[in-house]
Amino acid sequence: MSNEQDVQEKRLNAMKYKILKTEQENLKTREKTTDQMVETIRRIIMDEAKKNY
Repeated sequence: MSNEQDVQEKRLNAMKYKILKTEQENLKTREKTTDQMVETIRRIIMDEAKKNY
């Protein structure tokens, strides 16, 4: 059970890191609209959820 919890925690941390990094980059460049950012974040979550650790 602990191993499964570790995997979930790794996934969550990876998601948070990528989302924050994307948000920070977009704040600098203003390249993406709000809708584009929502879609990017959704894609990050789906991709990380599919990965195996």
